[in-house]
Amino acid sequence: MDEVALARRVKFAKTWNINPLVAEIVEILMVYGGSAHRNLVAERIAMRRTSEQISDGLKRQIFEAFDTHCEGAAKANQPALLYLPFGEGSHRWSLTPEAQSFLEQGPSFLTALSR
Repeated sequence: MDEVALARRVKFAKTWNINPLVAEIVEILMVYGGSAHRNLVAERIAMRRTSEQISDGLKRQIFEAFDTHCEGAAKANQPALLYLPFGEGSHRWSLTPEAQSFLEQGPSFLTALSR
C-alpha cells in the first residue's frame, strides 16, 4: 500500500472514529460500486496487504470488524457506514446511503450529521 492510500485511510478512520480495518472495507466496497460479497472484500484486503491469499485469522478479523462496526453504530444510535442489504444471515456487504453520501460530498456531510 502506498503512503497516500495509507494517509487517506487514516484520515477517513479518524473522521468517522472507526477501526482502520473498517476503512479498508469501505475502500474495497467503493471499488465494487458500494456492495460485494464479504469473502471478496476480505480477499481484496489481503491482496492489498500481502499479495497473498487470505489467512483464516485475517478473515476472522475483517468479519469481526464489520460486525462490531454495525452493532456499535446501532447501540450508539449513530449512522453506520456498512450494513447487510439482504438482512441477517446474508454475506453481502454494502455501504449505507450515509456512507456513500459522505464519500461523495466530503466533510460537509459530517457537519450536517452532528447537528
